[in-house]
Amino acid sequence: MKKYLGFISLVLIVIFVLLAIIFPHVLDRLPESLDLLLLLGLLLGSFITAIFSVKGRLKTIALSISTLGMFGLVILFIIVISMMLFGNFGT
Repeated sequence: MKKYLGFISLVLIVIFVLLAIIFPHVLDRLPESLDLLLLLGLLLGSFITAIFSVKGRLKTIALSISTLGMFGLVILFIIVISMMLFGNFGT
């Protein structure tokens, strides 16, 4: 099962990209908290499965793509927390 985790990670990150960037109107029917939890679950699931996958080229690709997503998530959290602490930027 561990040899398929890299492929599963790539599938999860592709679903995340499809739902978050290419087809965001699909998530409009869900409440806002549920679609955020779904996207967060996809991103975290992709990262965790990439970490535990078997060594190889697929692990490197899956881990680098999901790490970029996690890096973007951390930057977004920093921006949101700093906006809560210091107010809206640029106003």
